[in-house]
Order: sequence, then C-alpha cells, then structure tokens
Amino acid sequence: MNNYETFYQLHHKETPLILANAWNVKSAQIIEQNGYDAIGTSSGAISNSLGYEDGEKMPFKELFYIIQRINNCIQIPLSVDLERGYTDNLSDLTDNIERLIEAGVVGINLEDAQGEEIYLKKISNIKNHLEKRNHKLFINARTDVFLQKLDSPLELTIKRAKLYKEAGADGLFVTAVADPTIIKEIAASTTLPLNVVGSPKLSSFKALADCGVKRISMAVFLYKATYNQLEQLTKKVKENQSFESLF
Repeated sequence: MNNYETFYQLHHKETPLILANAWNVKSAQIIEQNGYDAIGTSSGAISNSLGYEDGEKMPFKELFYIIQRINNCIQIPLSVDLERGYTDNLSDLTDNIERLIEAGVVGINLEDAQGEEIYLKKISNIKNHLEKRNHKLFINARTDVFLQKLDSPLELTIKRAKLYKEAGADGLFVTAVADPTIIKEIAASTTLPLNVVGSPKLSSFKALADCGVKRISMAVFLYKATYNQLEQLTKKVKENQSFESLF
C-alpha cells in the first residue's frame, strides 16, 4: 500500500488511530521513531513556533515550507492541519491542495468555522479537483459547532456530518467535545470515522475507543507540554547557576 492507502486503512481498524501532532522536522522524527503509524501537523503549534497567532495569521508559503521539510524527512503518512484552507478563493484553494499533494501529503483537516455554505463549496471543489486529477487525499471534515457554542450543538453536528459526507468528506473531526455520551451519539449517527482530541477529562485511549472514536489527536497539547518542560529546564539552570540539569 502507498501512504494514502495506509492512512485511509488506519481509520477503519478496530483500534483507533493515535495521531501525534508535529510542528517541525525534529518533532516529526521523534514521533516516527517512537512507533506512531502516522503524523498530523498542528497549525497552532507551527504558528506559535514561528511567532504567529493561530488562525491563518501565518502565510501559506511558510506553512508549506515546514510541511515540505517534515515530509522529506519521514516515511510514515503525513496529514496537514489546513485550517480554513488559507483562502476563500476556490481556485487558490485548489492550488494549495495540489501543492500539498505534490509534496506527498495524504490528508488534510479543513475547518467549518465560517459556516456550512462556504464550507460545502470548499469540500466539493477539492473533491472535484481530486477526481479530475485522479488524486487521493483524506479529507477530515472539522466541525467547530461545540467550540463556537452554537445552538443545539449535537443536532447541528449530526446534520453537518451528513452534509459533509455527501460532499465527499472521508472523516469527521469534532472539536471541544469531552462528554462520552455526546461522543457516542455522534459516532453512532455517522459512518464517517470520528476524530476527537484527547482532553484532561477524557484522556484514556480505551475510553475514547469505547465511545466509537476512530482517530485520537493531540492537537497543540504535545507542543505545549514540550515547551513547558523546556521552560522549567531553563529556569532550573538559571536558578541553580549550573548546567547540571542539562546532563
């Protein structure tokens, strides 16, 4: 199997895909070396590491450079957090998708924070482009209904899952949800593999698997934990007036 086929199959196993999120080559290499089956990027982590706020404040060309470097240095499948696509122009979106595919990317996350109408146009546009070029790309449809605190979030999430599947999505990513009962209802309502982020309230892989989750992400948490440790280490060196803690 090629990397796309491997990545697709990882979403349809009995046990969930555990996806660690990288922000540069070194973090991706460490993830691969520790036996993970695939890597996702975190837009928040990459943005922060380059001095930008999250939310497409980082130029696409800078994101793309990081993606190229990561994918050139790993063997396992790479999926990219594409936020909203880094454009609302459908032609430009197609160009971004094509560049990612040429770089070896096998999947993307695409956010619906702008609402259903423009989101469905984006997914349909991407899917049509893939079919015309005979390309494969795993589209993980991210819905921010709970994150945005919209009315009737469960019902709206289920509705959007149906619309996004019909438009060509391959997976469903629901953010800001940690209630096992709600997660089970979402998972039972769709045939799309469900992706959630592990949280302090729901961090066990088994508990999430029991809810029907098929993909568990770390989002920006791995990045934050890494730099929290770096901060503590640098503080300790200065406080102790010694490099002893580095060795």
